[in-house]
Parts: sequence; C-alpha cells; structure tokens
Amino acid sequence: MSKTSSMKKPPRRSEALKLYVKDLGKPPVKRYVEVQKTRGRLISIGNIDVDIDNLIERTFLCDRHRCIQWTPHEKKADARPIIDNSCCSRYTVPVTDLDRERVEEILPLVKKRLEKNHPLIVSPDEPAYELQEDYSFAMRERESGACQFVLYEKGLTTCAIHKTCLEEGLDPWVYKPLGCSLWPLAILDYEDDDGKERLLLTIYSNTTEALFDNEAEDDSNGESVFACLVDKDPSYDPMYRACRGVIVQTFGDEFYRKLDQQAQKRLRS
Repeated sequence: MSKTSSMKKPPRRSEALKLYVKDLGKPPVKRYVEVQKTRGRLISIGNIDVDIDNLIERTFLCDRHRCIQWTPHEKKADARPIIDNSCCSRYTVPVTDLDRERVEEILPLVKKRLEKNHPLIVSPDEPAYELQEDYSFAMRERESGACQFVLYEKGLTTCAIHKTCLEEGLDPWVYKPLGCSLWPLAILDYEDDDGKERLLLTIYSNTTEALFDNEAEDDSNGESVFACLVDKDPSYDPMYRACRGVIVQTFGDEFYRKLDQQAQKRLRS
C-alpha cells in the first residue's frame, strides 16, 4: 500500500465546515479546560476539574485589614473608610433562589445590627436584592459599590449577615450567599465532548478573566486591585487549603480529602 493511500482522507467540505463552526463556537471555559488538560494542569475528581495553577500552586491569605484605608486611624472610634478595595465592595454578589430564601429568613435579626438610616430600615419593604438585566438577582449595593451588608465599625469591616450568625449561634455557611463565601473561588459548568456536564473549580484572576462575563472588558476588578491576590508569599497556605471551609461546604469532605491527597503529591514533586 502506498504512503499516499494509507493517509487519512480529509473530511468532506461540509463536514469540515461543521467541525470549523463547532470549534469556533466552543465556550471559553471549555477552551480553557482543554488547554489546561493538554498542559497537565488539571486535577479531575469525579465530574469536577480543579485548576492546579490557581488552586494548588498559588498561595492565599485573606486579611481584611489590607483591603481598606481608614481615616483618621483605624484604631479610633470615629474611623471611617476612605478607600475600600475589598471583594465586598468590588463585586456584585449574585444570589440564587436558595440564597434569597435564607437571606429573607435571617433578615429580621440582621436588621437589628444595621444603622437607623440604612435603606432596609428606612424602607423595610424594600428587598435586599435587585433584578438584573438578565433577570438574575444580585445583592443591592451602596452608592460606593459596597454590598449593603458591609459594616464599618471602629476600624473593622464585617459582614452583617456573618456577624449576625456568629452572635446568634447560627451557621454562616447556611445564611450567607454562596457567592460571598466562595470568593476568590469560582465554579463554572461546561459540557465535555460526550455532552456530560462537568464543573471547573478555579479563581477570579488575570489568567481566568476571559471566562467571566464582562471581566475581559473591565479591569477594575482585576487581581491587581486585591491585596490578597497580589501578595503570593510562599509562607501562606495554598489556595485550596486557605479556602478549605467553603470547598468542604460546597463539595463535601470526601472531595476535599481526594483533592488534598492529589495536591500534596503535586506540591512534593
């Protein structure tokens, strides 16, 4: 058999066009997964793909004191924030139907900790969330862009929902919107080549910004804004360990155990 006859025939023009259109139509998340798989930069556990670059080899420390500049001094009783570069002031928080139910449930207790001039106190019938252009819901924000549940108290910033849970003996994981607890983690869904649904566990960063709507067009929320993402001190825990609580809450203990086992092998190699 000649070399020419043994070569695989190219697809017919119609089939080639279908392949071309199909490839062009791939969502960014699927392209990202394929690139990372080719590079050997994903850990797959069940139907979840974990981004090694951002979850395993990147370190992370959440220190809310580094996000905000205060005046006149954060230790003083009359301290007030003049610059807030925290995730709570930079990102619009999406809320699911379950999030809305939980927020409504705890809202009466939360209101006890809000200022008398807070919109939810002044207008008690106003919902804590608002309808977006795509008909999804998101937490209402202050004029500054900060979530309305951010509290600035004597040089400290806290979440009114989280604070309420701790003071009332409730579980913050239950009542805070999942999007709040996840950040900077991100969960994206996609379909593999067999049409099966899979999830990508990654983070919001400069390398992943094209995976999220509008992120590539607006760099005001890029990782350079956040002290916790800029500072990659090797003494900090890997991202997956720093975010252990929310990973366990979202995916379960068994998933985290398997992730930890594979991550440790990567970190030792």
